[in-house]
Amino acid sequence: MGGDGCGLPARLGWHIVSGDAVGEWVAERVDGHYSKKIAAAIGLERDGNIIAGVIYENWNKRSIVSHIAVEGRLTRDFIGAIFDYPFNTCGVNKIICPVGSGNIKSQRLATSMGYLEEARIKDAHPDGDLILYTLKRSNCRFFGEKYGKKLTVAAAST
Repeated sequence: MGGDGCGLPARLGWHIVSGDAVGEWVAERVDGHYSKKIAAAIGLERDGNIIAGVIYENWNKRSIVSHIAVEGRLTRDFIGAIFDYPFNTCGVNKIICPVGSGNIKSQRLATSMGYLEEARIKDAHPDGDLILYTLKRSNCRFFGEKYGKKLTVAAAST
């Protein structure tokens, strides 16, 4: 059985991808903006269609902001990849995920992934409050062979 380089069987039609098309797809779904000059994006395709993606922006060597959109089932390898990138490639200690207080589905997704509500900015989102969920590297459970990646410690480039 062939693979796509990310541990996913190619014959199943699942592929982890990156690039501007993913960033634009996510931005459209989170009512945001994607700028290829200051952001990166990782997505999951099934049979040629993007079904999930993450935009990463505002990297400051200690933290990074992520925006997640999902319209399908996530794979273990994709979940592993979206945490491997900020923690191992970028070398951050914390991921920040802003979510509108009216977006219950995104709040559930964030908390199911281990994010904790760290701050709430009143009346800062069109849906009400802006909730800042965060996940520390030390609390991330999505490393290891189960998620397609071994936990490695990588320093961010300076």
